[in-house]
Amino acid sequence: MSGMGGQAPMAMAVLWTMTFITVVFIVLRVYTRAILVRSFGSDDYVYVVSGFMLFFYSVFLQVSSHYGFGRPIAALDLDSAVRAVEWEMIGQTFAVVGMATAKVSLGLFLMRIVVKTWHRVVLWIASVLILAVSVVVGVLFWTQCLPPRSLYDPRVKGTCGFGIAPFSLLLGVACIVADFFFAAFPWVFIWNLNMKYKEKVTIAASMSVGAVAGAAGIIRTVSLSGIASRNYTEDTVPLIIWSAVELAVTMVCAGVPVLRPLYRRIKGGITTDNSAGNSDGYYKHGTGNDNSTHQDSIKLNNMSSSGTDDADVDVENNRGFPGAHPKLGIRGPTTVTYIKGDNHSDEEILGPEYRQSQSGAHPGQIHVHEHVDVHVERVGGDRTPVPRPESRDERDEESLREVA
Repeated sequence: MSGMGGQAPMAMAVLWTMTFITVVFIVLRVYTRAILVRSFGSDDYVYVVSGFMLFFYSVFLQVSSHYGFGRPIAALDLDSAVRAVEWEMIGQTFAVVGMATAKVSLGLFLMRIVVKTWHRVVLWIASVLILAVSVVVGVLFWTQCLPPRSLYDPRVKGTCGFGIAPFSLLLGVACIVADFFFAAFPWVFIWNLNMKYKEKVTIAASMSVGAVAGAAGIIRTVSLSGIASRNYTEDTVPLIIWSAVELAVTMVCAGVPVLRPLYRRIKGGITTDNSAGNSDGYYKHGTGNDNSTHQDSIKLNNMSSSGTDDADVDVENNRGFPGAHPKLGIRGPTTVTYIKGDNHSDEEILGPEYRQSQSGAHPGQIHVHEHVDVHVERVGGDRTPVPRPESRDERDEESLREVA
C-alpha cells in the first residue's frame, strides 16, 4: 500500500463532500416522505439506493487512493498499481449504476405528478432506457476482456474482444440527454396543474437543477479519454470527480422538490398532528380551537331545508345542528365550522393533500376528495339532520379529519 498522494487528497475531498450533501438530502427526504407526509413511494426507495451507490463509490475510491489512485502509475510498484486500478474499477461500477438509478428516481417522482398518459409513457421510456444503458455498460465494462482480472493485472493473460470506450461514450451522452430532459420536462406539464403561478415556477425551477448535472455530465464525458490511458490511476481523476458531481447534483435535483412539505412545516404552513381533532384542514370554533387563526378560511353557515342561509332565519343561540354527528363539526349552539388549508389546488402534490382532480387516480399517486353533504328535514318544528344515503364513492369519513 503506497498511501495517498498526488491528486488523491483533492479528489477524495470532492467525493466525500458530494457524499455528505447527498446523505443530508436522503435523511431529510426519508423524514419528509415517511414521517411528515406518510407517502413513502417507489421513487423514494430508488433515491435511497442511489445514495448508497454514491457512498460505496466513495468508499472504494478511498481504498484505491491508498494503493495509488491519483498518482502516476509509473511511480507505483506492480502490486500497488494492480490493487489501485482494481478498486477504482469496482468504484466506477457503482457510479455507473448510481447515475442511472438517481435519474430513474427523478422520473418516478415526476410520474406521481403528471396527469396525462403520454407524459407517463415518455417518463417510463426515458427511465427504462437510461437504466438499461447503464446496466449494459456496467456488464461490458467487466467483460471486455476475459478473464476480467486481465483488465488490470498484466500478469494474467487474457483476450479482449472489444474496447469499452465507445460504450462509455454512449452512456455519457445518454446521461447528458436524460439530465436535460428531466430538467426541461416539468416545464411542459406544470402549467396544466391547478396551482398558483408562483408555486409552478418554484417547483419547475427546483427540478431544473438537473441542468447543472447535465453540465457536469458533459465535462465527465470529455474526461472519458482517461479510461484508455496507460497512466490509468492519474488520468482518470477528472472522470472520477465529475462522475461524483453529476450523481450528487442529480440527487439534489430529485430531493429539493420533495422537501417542500418540510420547508412549509418549518415555516408554519402545515402540521402532522391529526389526533384529537387537530388538522390543518378543519378547525372548530368553540370546542378547543378558539385560539386558531381562521385567516383565509371558509365559514360554513347552516342552511335550512328550504335552501336559505340560516344566518337570516336563525338566532345566535340556535346556530348549528345539535343532533348532527360530532365528526361533521356542525353541532350547535356554539359551533362555527371552518374549512381551512394552505390552498385548494395541486400545489399540495408533494404532501397528503394532493388532489389529482384532472383525471382518475393512478397507482402511486395520492387522490383525496373532501366532501360534506348534509340533508336537513324539519320534523315537528325541530331541525334534525338526516345523513344522506351513502353514495357510490363513500370517502367522506376518510376525508373529514377527526374534529370532535
